Amino acid sequence: MRMFLLLTLSFLVVMVGFSASIPTDTVVIGMNTGIFISFDPAVCYEVEPSIMVMNIYSDLFKLQEINGTIQAIPELAESYDISQDGKTWTFHIRKGVSFANGDPLNADAVVYSVKRVLQLKKSPVWLFESLGLNSDNMNETVKKIDDYTVQIRMDKSYAPNIVMSIFAESWGGIVDPKVAQSHDVSGDMGSTYLADHSAGAGPYVLKSWQRNSMIVLVANEKYWRGAPKIKTIIIRDMPESTDQQLSLKRGDIDIAWNLTPEQVNSLKGNSDFNVISVPAQSNEYLAVNAGWGPFKDVRVRQAVKYAIDYDSIIQNIVGGYAIKVEGFIPYGYLGYVSSMPFEQNIAKAKQLLADAGYANGFEVELVTNTTERRRNEAIAIQADLAKIGIKANITIMQASQMYTKMREQGIQMIVAGWGIDFPDPDALAKPFADYKVKQLAWRMMWYDDHAADLAEAAGFELDQSKRIEMYNDLTNYWFENGPFAILYQPLNYWGTRSELKGFDQTAKGYSLAFDLTKMYK
Repeated sequence: MRMFLLLTLSFLVVMVGFSASIPTDTVVIGMNTGIFISFDPAVCYEVEPSIMVMNIYSDLFKLQEINGTIQAIPELAESYDISQDGKTWTFHIRKGVSFANGDPLNADAVVYSVKRVLQLKKSPVWLFESLGLNSDNMNETVKKIDDYTVQIRMDKSYAPNIVMSIFAESWGGIVDPKVAQSHDVSGDMGSTYLADHSAGAGPYVLKSWQRNSMIVLVANEKYWRGAPKIKTIIIRDMPESTDQQLSLKRGDIDIAWNLTPEQVNSLKGNSDFNVISVPAQSNEYLAVNAGWGPFKDVRVRQAVKYAIDYDSIIQNIVGGYAIKVEGFIPYGYLGYVSSMPFEQNIAKAKQLLADAGYANGFEVELVTNTTERRRNEAIAIQADLAKIGIKANITIMQASQMYTKMREQGIQMIVAGWGIDFPDPDALAKPFADYKVKQLAWRMMWYDDHAADLAEAAGFELDQSKRIEMYNDLTNYWFENGPFAILYQPLNYWGTRSELKGFDQTAKGYSLAFDLTKMYK
């Protein structure tokens, strides 16, 4: 009855425009929810829905920011064993855990959930397939040993952090098989139902989703770690950042999700608000095609890197909401390299061009997408390159068109970004250095066998200290030879009401880790 009354109150408050104060056990978020497609962990892949799925379902492992590094720690897998060859993992499932509806969570549920991702073959499936698991071999590779023991055999001996990190993400959420199968429609394994319902064992339950209007999560009182302090979370659809800013100032919402740097900076110094910022799990980069014209020469690639005013881009374009990082491994990751070998040095850049035979410069097409930030970055880089005699002609494309052309190796120079799928350096080294996986390095035609072999080998190194050395060596080699200049690592930021506590801990690790149970009032 109490929960019903609370939800009724919450909906009434929404309907009257939050003229009443928000209850102390309720958090209201203003967010552009246009990216929400599904809450099914086997389907969901977009950032904002994924972090909600992380709080609706529990996984074998959980990602947390510990001592400045995002790490995977055991959750439903109370313990685990790895075979001598490094391929077979045996997970010992925590006993006494139940789904929100009271159904027991056991080995059957774990096996079902992993196989379900492999069978549905939606966007997240490639992460499990990258470990050698697929719908054809799943009956041999994913097995129940007993009621609380599961064995999964990978195709290779991947570094443990890779395996743990992949199983700790939203697609690793354990689904109640009874609920999913009872809502099966034409073999969809309950996917249609789970798009806007939940069947998990996380701290929250999806109560309702009115598309383009409101999402309501309520506390799971059966959560095995203990029910969260905040009993109701309401996400109001607010596509416009100005509406979020005004609603936050009125006290209609507790968190404004999509503010501009100018809007969030306007909250600073006001005791009614807090500004929360954390390192993003992404990086912004400039890339040149190493198989095209002048960029075939490593000296030209280095000249481009020395031409850029990185500090100016961070301060003037993203309002300071970025970390100066020049390696492909972001701050907060195993193997992060803190050195900054490049700063704007026009004289050195000109000399490198002259040594390469381009003293008079050359003309190049610089492509980016339609977002204001990317356009401004391209304009700034265009001006920097002009100082060393390179004429960069900017072409603006829709993101889908731009990335299609990039995948066809048809771009000379590009300003873009890379989002990280799981918090391990392998998720960065492969795209940026190993052309064999046909991601960024291949798209920019950097066919460097030394870099590719080192990136691949580091992914299989079981000794963590040796892995770190390998990534340090790779990063330093990549600095000198690669076709990429990392512009910065973004900061994610939010404006919150001052009465909301713990959101700084909630957001640590965003977008790969996000723990709503750490919020309170």
